[in-house]
Amino acid sequence: MNSRIKQKIKKGSRTVSSRRWLERQLNDPYVKAAKDHGFRSRAAYKLLEIDEKFKIFNNKTSVLDLGGAPGGWSQVAVKKNSKIKNHKVIAVDIQDMEPIYGVNFIKGNILDNDIIENIQVVLDGKVDIVLSDMAPSASGHRTTDQTRAILLAEMALNIAVYFLNDKGNFCCKLIRGKGEEELVKNMRKHFKIIKRFKPASSRKDSSEIFLIGLNFIHQDLA
Repeated sequence: MNSRIKQKIKKGSRTVSSRRWLERQLNDPYVKAAKDHGFRSRAAYKLLEIDEKFKIFNNKTSVLDLGGAPGGWSQVAVKKNSKIKNHKVIAVDIQDMEPIYGVNFIKGNILDNDIIENIQVVLDGKVDIVLSDMAPSASGHRTTDQTRAILLAEMALNIAVYFLNDKGNFCCKLIRGKGEEELVKNMRKHFKIIKRFKPASSRKDSSEIFLIGLNFIHQDLA
């Protein structure tokens, strides 16, 4: 790291934790790579690794990206299916997101019925892939944060089951801990193949993994 930058970090009024975060950002090769390649976040590389291993984008034309802001995963989705005719990417988040060419953005909470209806209108049918990089706001309490992360993953799965086409794919972030096995058990009811994966671009000190559900099994509930 540049010595002048280090000095600024040390001399500033930042807390110890914020200084550590900034130093980690400045030394993170994926942060640098994201800037060099025009991705909005380092998280883009996690999805690229997931697709390289599991081919979740193969022959898929439509993507629903939950918790899309700031847009790294949506950028990857556009890049992966841009050559496919009539491709569609929809991103949803409670936070604002700067426009991305090829992405329909819906601002709102996925728990709101109005947002689900908006997704239905934009999709005009079903979707081939549901992605979720949703994460709760950190409370500083590990158990609380992990519980909230599980709830978000469960919500993402419910939306996937509702919107996915037959043989569609699902990928969501999960913080390991209580509730993980129950979530995986539930996924097995809906997908032929379930995988757990921690990309190299996921920080080693993070307990996050990604659950991948391949080949959605459509069940007629009528």
